[in-house]
Amino acid sequence: MRKGITRSRIKTTLFIVPFKFKLYCKSLPLKNTNYLTVIIIFLLLSSNSFSQTNEKKEVSNYFDKTVGEEILNINNGIIHIDSYNLKNSNNYFLDKSFVNGSVFYDNQLYENTLIKYDIYKDQLVKSFENNNAFGITLINEKTDYFLIGEKKFVNIDKKYKYPKDITGFYEEKYLGKNLSLYIKHFKTAKETIIETTLYTEFKEYSNYQLLYNSKFIPVDTEKEILTAFPQLKKEVKEYYKKNKIQEETNPSQFKADLTKFIDNNL
Repeated sequence: MRKGITRSRIKTTLFIVPFKFKLYCKSLPLKNTNYLTVIIIFLLLSSNSFSQTNEKKEVSNYFDKTVGEEILNINNGIIHIDSYNLKNSNNYFLDKSFVNGSVFYDNQLYENTLIKYDIYKDQLVKSFENNNAFGITLINEKTDYFLIGEKKFVNIDKKYKYPKDITGFYEEKYLGKNLSLYIKHFKTAKETIIETTLYTEFKEYSNYQLLYNSKFIPVDTEKEILTAFPQLKKEVKEYYKKNKIQEETNPSQFKADLTKFIDNNL
């Protein structure tokens, strides 16, 4: 019985490795490769030393780390080029440097990945081989969601298939039993000439959308919220009066708390 299990695990290993080896060979023109090293890896992976409970995952991870990450799906994209001459602002969410995050891309989750979000172009950029100077623009249609810090951005087009007026990446701020709040972060660009140099200045804004009864409703103003929920007119007005300071100092959290308040009163 044990021999049968061992044979099964070896077969699994032998299936995974040739498949990854075939993918790897497709990328050989990209760099010089030590074929002897690859052959040795293949032989090692075919031995009983990898016949463990999670051998499929272990073999896959080991091979990726050994031959490099160039065959991973997340490295399939367009070379990212920043063509702006920046001075006091940039076109990214939070910062123009790569930060550690997670991406669900092409039906696979990639954790501990260096990324940055270009909110002007609404594009996610991934660092290639942890290089801060070289990035890859990921394909929006293959990106389900990504996380930067505690903020989660979802691809509205992928998550909600029904017809809607909004598109692209939105921060998923609040998920409730009746309502969900999404925030669109975006920037506008303005070119300025200082002495003889042309600079691009960016300014950031936010739009708020409530998902209610399978429909997205803009809720940037108090009037729009009152129009959407006339049955709670008195309660909403009172909420605005009590939380005016938070509305001015932290508008995104104010909208999230207000959405939760409405959600609990529906």
